[in-house]
Amino acid sequence: MNKYTAVNGKTFTDEDIEAWAAEAESEQGYTGGHIGPSTPGRPVSVGADARPFTLRLDAHRRAKLTRAAEEQRTTVSQLMRGLIDSL
Repeated sequence: MNKYTAVNGKTFTDEDIEAWAAEAESEQGYTGGHIGPSTPGRPVSVGADARPFTLRLDAHRRAKLTRAAEEQRTTVSQLMRGLIDSL
């Protein structure tokens, strides 16, 4: 049986992996509460030719964007990409 070390220093074995897989594949699904919702990162679809775009915003507008992104459980960047794509 192999022994592994996670980035946080905790060790686990093949037996642990099998148990986690069985839980995830069960009707109940994975119930671990320590993992929060996923947050999208830079999408692959942006492509290699993507370049940063800078926009100056006052504090009020930036706060509105941040709140909207948090409500949609996404990043401000992904929110802006979606808004642009909807044009």
